[in-house]
Order: sequence, then structure tokens, then C-alpha cells
Amino acid sequence: MILKDNFFTIKSQTLTSQKADFRIKLNAENFVYKAHFPNYPITPGVFLIQMIIELLTSIKGRKFRINTLKNVKFTAPINPIDFPEITFSLDLSEKENLCYVKAMISENETIFAKISMVLA
Repeated sequence: MILKDNFFTIKSQTLTSQKADFRIKLNAENFVYKAHFPNYPITPGVFLIQMIIELLTSIKGRKFRINTLKNVKFTAPINPIDFPEITFSLDLSEKENLCYVKAMISENETIFAKISMVLA
């Protein structure tokens, strides 16, 4: 399932050689939020991982798949009503056709998730 431009949209992005910051707008009307969970929508953790992959695809111009999830910590729920926009900060490095990603998903002082992964 492609989430970009349906579940979320990119409001802005800032790129350097080893860092990418994205401002994301969540679509609170997406059908997923009606099921996960009614009257208290929460962004599924697996969607956050997929969003990182799609953000990386958008800047690198190639598709990625998960090679390894090294560390995944969900520290606070993301309700799209309370937090319609969030920030994805990605630290990136590449070696031997692998992309190493350290992601932090946050808004103001709230950290929602920290995820380290290797993508091929």
C-alpha cells in the first residue's frame, strides 16, 4: 500500500548529504483511522515504518525494502486530530548498496518514535 499523497502528504523537506527532515501532514479522514481506533485514531506503527521508506524513496529516486530493523521504539501515540502535522528527521548513510537510517518522529517536545533500520 502506498501511503504518500493518501495517508500523508509532504509539506516541506530539508535535505543535506546525510540528513533529511520532512514536515508531514497526516490525513485524519483516511479510512485507516476509522478502524485504528474508532473515536481515538492512532497512527499504526507499521505505517510509520512504511512512511520512512516512502520518504527515502522520494529523495533517492529508487525503491527500498527492509533489510533489518535494528531498533524500534514507539514512545507516544500519534493521534492525527491532536497532531495533524509531525516531523520526520532521518540521519542517513550508505554503504555497499545499503542505506542505514536512524529516524526520529516528533512534534515540538514530544518524541513519538525512534527507529533504526537498514534498507536495501
